[in-house]
Amino acid sequence: MENVWIEPGGITDPGYTEDQLRRARTFAETDLRASRAQLAARFGLGDVCAEITDGSPPGASLALEQLAQQLGYATETLERYLRVTRLAGTALRERLLASAVQVPWKCVTTACVTDSQERSRRVSLLLERLDSAERAGWPMALDAAQYRRALSLAAGAEPPGEIVAQLDREEVREAVLAELTKSPAAVLAVLREPAVREVLKDKDVARYVRAQMRPAPSPDEALLDELVGSDERDPHADWTIRYFGLAHKAREILLLGPEDFADVNDPEVWESVESIRDSVTSWADRVLQQRPRTIRLLTGK
Repeated sequence: MENVWIEPGGITDPGYTEDQLRRARTFAETDLRASRAQLAARFGLGDVCAEITDGSPPGASLALEQLAQQLGYATETLERYLRVTRLAGTALRERLLASAVQVPWKCVTTACVTDSQERSRRVSLLLERLDSAERAGWPMALDAAQYRRALSLAAGAEPPGEIVAQLDREEVREAVLAELTKSPAAVLAVLREPAVREVLKDKDVARYVRAQMRPAPSPDEALLDELVGSDERDPHADWTIRYFGLAHKAREILLLGPEDFADVNDPEVWESVESIRDSVTSWADRVLQQRPRTIRLLTGK
């Protein structure tokens, strides 16, 4: 009978076989190689885009649009690769690509922001985490979410200075405007401006602003009444109207059918589709937990 040493408090069976472990390691190495190749490819695309924009300044935007069409990418994706590649610089790129530890693209985009002082802080922390992982031999890949938390960044959040620095980009301007409509404090600050107050004398405009602002947080309600005028309405009805307005906007993306994605090779588009699917599923599951027991949703026929 073979004597087997069992570590005190340890587990004799890890739950997988040696063959499964061997195959898992093989696939993990392939996965990491693919991720590292993706990082190099995105830097490479950024270099090509830089050559194009530097060589044809007057028609740079059109040239990138045409290149994006040829590749099946969104123009915004190539612009992002170009911007991040330039901000990363040669030294950082070479350091990341030479490491045995895989660095996700999300870490790179998080580090390579426009503000030079903030970029220096983020790159320093990224390299510290990379050095630590290399010394320990673990993990094989950095965690983008942990990196963002270490930077004290909430999910998707960027400091105001970084947003302002990118206001020349159309999608950033649209995002800022969308955020303003959600932020009572920002909207109220705008409503205080004399020129805006003059426009609010038009009652139709005032009613529209009031509708967009409802439901306003209780501390801001009195100020909103002062700026726009009071409007006694059922808050439950207002919430329902707002919900269906947002639901209508969200459904617009469903107008895109599978055939619209037939020629799309942009990996960020497919990552976005997966993210939307997962986010909607998670959101619906959590919201439906609040459904009153007296209400039953009809499914199927």
